[in-house]
Amino acid sequence: MKMGVFRRFGVFVTVFLSALASTLLLGASAAHAATPLGKQNWVVSVAGFTDAAGSNYLRLGYLVFDPSSNAVQHNFWTWSQRDYPLPVNSGDVYYCGEFQPGTNPRNNCAIKTAPGFTGDPNGHFTGTYAYDPASGQVAITWTSSTINGATTAVNLGETWAVSELHPGLGRMQLVTDTYSITGGYAYGSNASLAQTSKASMSTIRATQRSYKYEAHSWNKLKVTTVARGSGGSFTVGPTWNACTDGSCLGYVQRNAGCDAASCCPNPGTAEYDACVRKLADSGDRRFYYLTGDFGGRRNAYEFWCECLSYDGCYLGNSHVRPLLQVIDDSGAFQGWVGAEVSPDRSGTRTMDGEYYAAFAMVA
Repeated sequence: MKMGVFRRFGVFVTVFLSALASTLLLGASAAHAATPLGKQNWVVSVAGFTDAAGSNYLRLGYLVFDPSSNAVQHNFWTWSQRDYPLPVNSGDVYYCGEFQPGTNPRNNCAIKTAPGFTGDPNGHFTGTYAYDPASGQVAITWTSSTINGATTAVNLGETWAVSELHPGLGRMQLVTDTYSITGGYAYGSNASLAQTSKASMSTIRATQRSYKYEAHSWNKLKVTTVARGSGGSFTVGPTWNACTDGSCLGYVQRNAGCDAASCCPNPGTAEYDACVRKLADSGDRRFYYLTGDFGGRRNAYEFWCECLSYDGCYLGNSHVRPLLQVIDDSGAFQGWVGAEVSPDRSGTRTMDGEYYAAFAMVA
């Protein structure tokens, strides 16, 4: 292809989730008091973490409440640290042919995402729920679990605190459970969960806007929880570059605080000192990629420090974060819930240096 034309590694056809076919297109008219805040359709990220390495796992997916029967179903992607969930190419490649000099992230790089996220969810729970508006809590009991095609009967309990973040948008945070999850965030409305409700990259880029970060994360044998807004925010706006075909965005952050210890080998040597000088002289840049090239509410987000690869696209330990968009009752985009799935790809795997997180970034 000629320059100026967006390049792809592959094209995939999005498929509606068959298990949600009867419930994805619920509209605002379906609001009922029996559902949490009258909201039927939620996007959710859940983590099960321990201080030890190896047993951590994540779920990212959709929750649909049915007020006619107090039934609830959860279609999700799930990743286990034990399975070594190596990132894959999303099918999208960052290419921006026109930009202001010095502002463009690294061009022609495949945007990576977590394995399986380019296809349909590999997990499905069904169960029942009870919502108590007085206490502001919803209790969910999962009675059936299907993972990678295998179905088993289960008895898994979760209790979530429910609140209204904005008119037309509900928020839930995990309070307690009866099994192994340790943290989670969900945002819901009556907007469809189908691709028709999803905000385009041009819509997300159109307005400079900050999305408050909250997270339940694991790294270096430690579980950390960051309250909404206390860990800073993620900002997207017109300063981000649009890919040539409009499918993705990219941004370069200067003075990013990239860690010389991660980028520069052999501390105490001349080689290390030269690497540190180059890090400073190059502007200490971090590259961000955000793609919308998926079905449903899916996006993918990846970032990495330039000092890890000055000569080309970085194929090592970038931060990989599949996302689901948060849409309110009016159809307005409000942010994302997501999961960080970043195993060690340095050659000799060190589990305690890996990054896993359930998080949300919502305005």
